[in-house]
Amino acid sequence: MEFNPSKVGESPFIVGLLGSIVALRGAPGTTWKERLFNVLCGALLAGFVSPAIAEYFGLTTPSMQAASAFVVGLFGLNLVATLVAWIKDLRLADLLPWRK
Repeated sequence: MEFNPSKVGESPFIVGLLGSIVALRGAPGTTWKERLFNVLCGALLAGFVSPAIAEYFGLTTPSMQAASAFVVGLFGLNLVATLVAWIKDLRLADLLPWRK
């Protein structure tokens, strides 16, 4: 297995991780554990979603694909943070019909 540094910038996971780290500046999260979780989820979203976005919009150059991964990582961090906050505030026990 070879390590090629020029290919690192083409990985949507790495570029998405960088986008998530940039978004960390204004990211919600009270603890560093929550922030780390948000960053990792933003990178995973970028790694799995940005290739589909690039294919859908016909982005064929590596720089455009990397840009889409960066943007998905950037906004994916905030999306995950918002979903986690929403789930915490949902209070599922109050929605159960048999609990009074």
